[in-house]
Amino acid sequence: MKRILAVLALLGWMVLPSQAFANYASFFVVYEDFVYELTSESVVEVGEQIGEVTEYGDRVEFYSGNFSNAYEVGTPYFAIPGVDPAEKIAVEESPGVYIVGERSVEFTGEAVRESSLTTESIGSIFSFVVLGLIGFFLFRRLNFRRGKKEVEPEEE
Repeated sequence: MKRILAVLALLGWMVLPSQAFANYASFFVVYEDFVYELTSESVVEVGEQIGEVTEYGDRVEFYSGNFSNAYEVGTPYFAIPGVDPAEKIAVEESPGVYIVGERSVEFTGEAVRESSLTTESIGSIFSFVVLGLIGFFLFRRLNFRRGKKEVEPEEE
């Protein structure tokens, strides 16, 4: 029985991704109550600092303020010269390296819930349920066999 539980635990760690229940659909920052999805685009020149990350979290929860699921508290946001901050902003990834964030949706509890249920998390939940059912049926089978052995009459 202990072996079966150990094997199921090992399978669970192999099948379930480490952040199965913590995934967002993308990496983002929030500025003035809007989500800015991070792109692979970078900019060399930035304007004035317009804000910074005030809360960080990689769990699917509702946060307030200038929240990010990618950058630590204190990471600055900058205006991009010639671009309206209502469309794009620059986020300092490392000293002198700025990544573009494109405005997508208003940051509300509903937006977080919509972005959090990715196909990876759905697959992980499905895998967890399947492993649970396998464990349940193995447990029932072992108990059935054990019960049969106790009922068998002794030979004389």
